[in-house]
Amino acid sequence: MTIDHRKERAKKAGRFDIYVIESDALLVGRLQGVLDADMAAEIVAFVETREIVAETGFNRFCDLTQLAGIHLSSDNVLQLAARRRAFNPNDIRVKSAFLATDPLAFGIARMYQQVLNSPRIEVRVWGDMQAAADWLGVNLDRLTC
Repeated sequence: MTIDHRKERAKKAGRFDIYVIESDALLVGRLQGVLDADMAAEIVAFVETREIVAETGFNRFCDLTQLAGIHLSSDNVLQLAARRRAFNPNDIRVKSAFLATDPLAFGIARMYQQVLNSPRIEVRVWGDMQAAADWLGVNLDRLTC
């Protein structure tokens, strides 16, 4: 398992923990605290950086179950989706799974899923981690390590 140095910096900030499991072509992110536009932009920037250097692409898993709150407007979600749709360093199709058990987190993730409308990024929102793992084609333990 390869862990990017940004994981350490993010972990110290106590806001999110992101790492890449190279052998599974999987990026895993666990968010904590309050998800706001700044945190979302930091995460998107990290993903975009990884997309530039990844030659084979990678799927994504984002765990929203530890969030204390969400301070994103519908405009914020629309801007994030537009940014992701426009950023296209390659034509590799990827899957992006969100785990959300809180109704607000689930709704925000579903809104993102609906407005992204990317031919390259397929988004699904799950309330069950096993279902997300199955959809991503990885063992459950890869999402919990």
